[in-house]
Amino acid sequence: MDPLVTPYLEHLDRLHEDIYEAVEPMSDAAINWRHPQLSNSIGVLLRHIAGSERYWIVQTVGGMAVPRDRDAEFGRERLTKTPLAADLRRAHQEARRVVERLGASDLVRTLQLPYRGSTRTVTAQWALLQSLQHTAYHLGQIQLFSKMAGSA
Repeated sequence: MDPLVTPYLEHLDRLHEDIYEAVEPMSDAAINWRHPQLSNSIGVLLRHIAGSERYWIVQTVGGMAVPRDRDAEFGRERLTKTPLAADLRRAHQEARRVVERLGASDLVRTLQLPYRGSTRTVTAQWALLQSLQHTAYHLGQIQLFSKMAGSA
């Protein structure tokens, strides 16, 4: 693997390890808990992270079409931890396969993305960083919600 790409893969793996560590001891009730003034639960965040990583890494960086219904990721139905965690693990493996194949020249490849009714140009590296930052943001929410759900 290209040494310039290795840190991205290591960070992706670390984020997922931290997500699994936070979620593993939780019950289905805990992953469905919602703060009264917020809209997302941990279960929703798990589903959303999987969809987002597939979009940014597998589709945008990797060039593979991935069906996604982003709005459905934020549904309010009761969720079950086991299938959510399994799907997130599959998304992680799909993303890993893309990142493992990248070289330095792939990182600077330009991509055209739809953006607010127009198109914007980004690099594959930007898309990869966007995904990692997004997952890290939601990891923080999962860790916080886990503590809040435990004290509710």
